[in-house]
Amino acid sequence: MSLLQTLSEALRSLAANRLRTALTMLGIVIGIASVVLMLGVGDAVRAFIDRELSVLGSNQLIVQRGAPMKGGPPRPRANPDATMLTIDDAAAINQLPGVRAAAPTLQGVFTVLYGDDHTQSLVLGVTPEMFRVRNWVVDQGVGFSDEDVRSANRVIVIGAKVAEAHYLKRDPLGQVLRVGGRPFTVIGVLAGSGRTLDGTDLGELLVVPITALPLTMPRPRSVHYINVQAVSEARLHEVEVEVAELLRDRRRITGDTPDDFNITNLASIAQTGANIAAALAIGLGVIGAVSLLVGGIGIMNIMLVSVSERVREIGIRMAIGAKPRHVLTQFLAEAVVMCLLGGLVGVGLAALGVWGVNHAAVAGLKMQLSATHVGVAVLFSTGVGLFFGFYPARRASRLLPIECLRQE
Repeated sequence: MSLLQTLSEALRSLAANRLRTALTMLGIVIGIASVVLMLGVGDAVRAFIDRELSVLGSNQLIVQRGAPMKGGPPRPRANPDATMLTIDDAAAINQLPGVRAAAPTLQGVFTVLYGDDHTQSLVLGVTPEMFRVRNWVVDQGVGFSDEDVRSANRVIVIGAKVAEAHYLKRDPLGQVLRVGGRPFTVIGVLAGSGRTLDGTDLGELLVVPITALPLTMPRPRSVHYINVQAVSEARLHEVEVEVAELLRDRRRITGDTPDDFNITNLASIAQTGANIAAALAIGLGVIGAVSLLVGGIGIMNIMLVSVSERVREIGIRMAIGAKPRHVLTQFLAEAVVMCLLGGLVGVGLAALGVWGVNHAAVAGLKMQLSATHVGVAVLFSTGVGLFFGFYPARRASRLLPIECLRQE
């Protein structure tokens, strides 16, 4: 028989026992759906991590005061004033050959007045380099300049959510709001959303020149942390070492004396996220593999039963000229067709799951059912059919015609 005839005969044989076929396919359906969802979740988690880290910027180091403590946040020294980072530290770091930009940051929570409205909001004091380091884009107006920093001009750039909440029917540019009782003029509105290092939504951000932030620090020109961007990801580790050596030299830390600062490599955070996504994908993959294994064993059992029930049919086929390879092909085709149908139903079930996740907007994940995922599902289902269908098909092909025809 031709391939089409073989497949047509396989479909007729499976249709003769619809309920049994459907129940046998159930394990394959669940297994394939798990595999496809596993691939989709893994991709979605990686994309989510990339989106979140893009708000923080690329090739970045975060320098904070306080010695690192295993299993916890940076630990301040006994004299915290002596360990403060400064604008001058950032300027020195900016001179390193592998550094693209170093942006110092001050932050504080202030009462912000928008006319008659007021809120308690986190306000960041930064330099213009921060916009480039963090990939902040000014959608309306402009960002502040070096001159604004030198002159401590009271200008402010606000997030898109702030502009929408307080200036819905007005142009926010040129409006005056008060931060800690001091007037600031809105000169720009940031685009986009996402979380910053301190957990603030980018759309709710308030940014002013670092010298204009109404905050008194223990030491002049002190800052809370410094963002350092390397020229490339390949040089990130090298820059981390250079920054550590520079700060130790500026603070006169020698020998085995521990650092009084902490450097966080954002690449390590991204790697941790990727490891979590991989672990999640492996966990779902194990579930899918177990379901496929159970489904495959079920197919093998049903095919063995089918061989026992169709012994006379096999005998008649061989008696009229069918060869063992023809019988082998026929029963193998039935197993593969059953798995392929189960795989298609599983893909449909996975597509429904993807739609449900996207519709519910679970944790901001956006899943997609790609052609690669469908291709993997088809290969999996075909492989399961070939693997678990081979033994029953081989057993059927080895039956002797005379023995088959003797059975009732």
